[in-house]
Amino acid sequence: MKHRSVIANGVLFAAVCMLGLSHEAAGQAGQQNGMVLLTDGTSLANFDQAGNANWHVAERTVVSDRGAGFLVTKQSYGDFRFRAEFWADEETNSGIFIRCANPQAPSAATCYEVNIFDNNPNRGNATGSVVGIAKPTPVPQTALKWNVIEVEAKGTLLNVSVNGERTVSVHDTKHARGRIALQRNSGVIRWHKVEVQALTPADIAENATPLAANCQYGFAVIWPGQPMVRDISYTTSTGINAPAKQFYVEQNGSKYWETVVELPNGPRADYEIVMQALAELSKKGEVRFRGFGDYDPGMPGGQLNIFQPNGRQIRASIYMANHRLFITETEAVAGEQAALLFEQSITLINHVGTSIDRVNAQNDPGPPYDCGR
Repeated sequence: MKHRSVIANGVLFAAVCMLGLSHEAAGQAGQQNGMVLLTDGTSLANFDQAGNANWHVAERTVVSDRGAGFLVTKQSYGDFRFRAEFWADEETNSGIFIRCANPQAPSAATCYEVNIFDNNPNRGNATGSVVGIAKPTPVPQTALKWNVIEVEAKGTLLNVSVNGERTVSVHDTKHARGRIALQRNSGVIRWHKVEVQALTPADIAENATPLAANCQYGFAVIWPGQPMVRDISYTTSTGINAPAKQFYVEQNGSKYWETVVELPNGPRADYEIVMQALAELSKKGEVRFRGFGDYDPGMPGGQLNIFQPNGRQIRASIYMANHRLFITETEAVAGEQAALLFEQSITLINHVGTSIDRVNAQNDPGPPYDCGR
């Protein structure tokens, strides 16, 4: 038995180097996916320049290897998706500055700076970071090859991905709108296909998932309402009293709980802890279904379907991963669809919203979830 979310995984795009596209083909691709092509590497016409970097066109790329400066979009953007293909060498210090209030002098103080700087001695501000706001984990290595960087700005939410892997998902309120600037500070930086799509509230709503992602505590689930949270203590099978967060909704007589038990000094995952937790839940009534199986290899777990004498049904699943025990539990009228959806939708994620279940036909976790506040 392997627990699967009811939300189907999407498929990440895989293309990285697209230098073989014609100008016309690149433009058509941008139109088809809603993006507006700013350059395909053959023109600087859609940018203003700030600073003294020697931006020029060479080998179907926009390149700079001397000076310090920016290519700045002529338009301002609030909510948007941005995608660019870039090549950097070992000495490159570059980046994408977004929502810049001062397009004549972009900086990390007047913009958000999405860094491209593999060798930054401050690893918290290396490639894939939002400088001073969010650290990248892991730090991608981009030198001496073509790469794809994507940035999403949706209200206070900033998402950054490099080569299809999300490095940052963070909320911040400092900058709401402004221009986008491509930087050259040191080394060689080449840009090829650069495109952007302004997002409307309808665009954002259309692409939203019903799962609410709590990246801090490592789970996403479909709640029937806005959850509350409380601190509790949880006792393991070995007698350890561990701190836990319990997120919960109680409405119309039904109860929905997601309990996350922190075990930082214990095992990363432990079969006996999971079995004990399932045994304790089994005491609540007549167990009519019991299933055991990993959420993913190395992440033990199981599911229970329990009927109580009053006719109510408890659906529960328990999994352990990354020094945390996840207990998903509902108590509702037998057959209630909201309870089924809640329990079956539980998805374990990492700190940037990416599912940690990668065992499927494509070995692909699907698009990350937007991290909630």
